[in-house]
Amino acid sequence: MPLSIQLRGQIENFLSDKYLGCLYKEYHWYQDTWGNGFPEMQKLEVDLTTHTKQGYVTETDIIGVAKWGHLPNIRGIQCPERIKISLYDSDDLAESFRIDSSTHLRQLRETIKGMGPTYLSKVLMFSRPQRYGAIDTRLVRVFGCGDKDIEGLRWLSLEVRKSGYRWHIPEYQTSWPGEYGTWIEILHYIAHLCNASGHKCPHPDEYIARGLREKGIWIVADVETALFSYASKAIEGRTLTG
Repeated sequence: MPLSIQLRGQIENFLSDKYLGCLYKEYHWYQDTWGNGFPEMQKLEVDLTTHTKQGYVTETDIIGVAKWGHLPNIRGIQCPERIKISLYDSDDLAESFRIDSSTHLRQLRETIKGMGPTYLSKVLMFSRPQRYGAIDTRLVRVFGCGDKDIEGLRWLSLEVRKSGYRWHIPEYQTSWPGEYGTWIEILHYIAHLCNASGHKCPHPDEYIARGLREKGIWIVADVETALFSYASKAIEGRTLTG
């Protein structure tokens, strides 16, 4: 479903005083920093896209994503050694707006046990970064309606819960997985706005050299990378990049 005029306006207002390129470069997740060339993310993307272009992902791919994200109970993951999935059935980017983005998420949920919304979305992101981005608790706390202690942007009708020291996205809420489709629309829209305005994405040189990105062109996964940085700063109470 297309984004509402009101939401598009909110997104445009958000971008008017945020330099997304700086947020992208400030992303960090353990060894994955811009200065390092996002090495682990790069490897996962190569591995998963290589397989999904052939119509499947492997158990090794799934475990690799879980280890990268530091999923607490990796031993609890159960899935076939090879999972069929058709993510490259269309190269028409416009087609992604007509397809329910939650369809592939539902498909993975039926075949992978021990992974919740966050990690299933990460599998999709690494499998086809031009179309999909991840959604995790940091993003929902800031861009959803899940954390009353943060002045969030409320772009999504998604909630998070805290169990002990850890946050999670409840799988059984009426807005899931439908709102994942809204999130993907948002990421596509931001990528479109950045590319149309000539605001270039500062990809690491390694991504360009390996043909993973077209120099300066934002794709969905790049936008999610930048927004993750923004959400992390908001949660930690740090100064936000303007």
